[in-house]
Amino acid sequence: MKKNLLYMLTAAAMLAGCAKNDVVDSEINKEGNLIGFSTYKNISRGNPVDDNNEFLMRDNAFGVTAFIKTAAGKTPNASPYMGTTSEGIKIVSDGTKWTYAQTSDQAYWPVNGELLDFYAYFPYGNAAITAKTFTTTGLTLNYTVSDEEANQVDLMYAVAKDQTKPTDKNSVTMPFKHALTQVHFAIGTSATNLFVDVAKNGIQIHNLKNAGTLTTVTGLETDIWTNLTGSATYTVTSTAINEAGYVGDAQTFTTIGTADNALMLLPQTLTANAENVKTGNYLTINCKIYQKLADGITKIYLHGSENEYAPVQVGISGEWKRNQKITYNLNIGATAGILDPIEFETTVETWQPVEGGTIEVK
Repeated sequence: MKKNLLYMLTAAAMLAGCAKNDVVDSEINKEGNLIGFSTYKNISRGNPVDDNNEFLMRDNAFGVTAFIKTAAGKTPNASPYMGTTSEGIKIVSDGTKWTYAQTSDQAYWPVNGELLDFYAYFPYGNAAITAKTFTTTGLTLNYTVSDEEANQVDLMYAVAKDQTKPTDKNSVTMPFKHALTQVHFAIGTSATNLFVDVAKNGIQIHNLKNAGTLTTVTGLETDIWTNLTGSATYTVTSTAINEAGYVGDAQTFTTIGTADNALMLLPQTLTANAENVKTGNYLTINCKIYQKLADGITKIYLHGSENEYAPVQVGISGEWKRNQKITYNLNIGATAGILDPIEFETTVETWQPVEGGTIEVK
């Protein structure tokens, strides 16, 4: 297969803003001193958690451990005040508020000016989290991305330090953040008479790191993932795409898959290998590419055929960061590759001198 097989990937990575939606959703025993929880999260319109209302869906649960300080600036006690060093207590939603899954796990606000540091993760009981460690300095998770997109979840974490009981409520607000990168694709063509069909589940992304360690560090928004390993392939869950291309005179990119079926992958740096595409990060696109005759009906296939899709491999590169929703626009026909655009050269014939004879003028 030729080098530079696709003609182009225009990476249009769009990161939604990090607005906070602060919702008080737990007022457990307001007249007492029981520690309750409310949450907000950075909204990135991701899969599966789009906002705090969706986060509060019934039976969603997160785990939380807390450590106590005697005063601001003091070293926290290494023994957790709630939860353990290897497992947080389970906090579950009833659809409107957060509460303790087990009443025996209930914890109460200290009354002598002590400060609490809270560390939490979501979802509770996530099999992709292979190990958890809570310490006075933060939370560490070992994580392996599921092979199947349908089993991938929106891993989130929260840190709330130096907390005391609010004057008007019992709940501590946990600011949940996305730990993963959400990846989407759309496809179009670079010419008005060029079209592309994509097979069902027809896009794979190759040679990705799929395991690593997440360490929460207060104030640090990047580089929280370390020890990245693996070389995995992931498939985009999608229906078949037919006749993607220009709509009238407008270049149009057709979405592949849906917003609720996103690849949720580890933040990492992708590198394409121009010399041997398969030794770097690359995509496989199972597709048919064709033009139509002037009748607008008859298809002339340039890649694949009427009855068969054919693969195209193309390198992909760039930096993925947590809390990003990245959309790659696959622009078919943008550069030479499998498709060989018709080009033109010209010659101009030389005027041939011919003796016209002599005309005698009187």
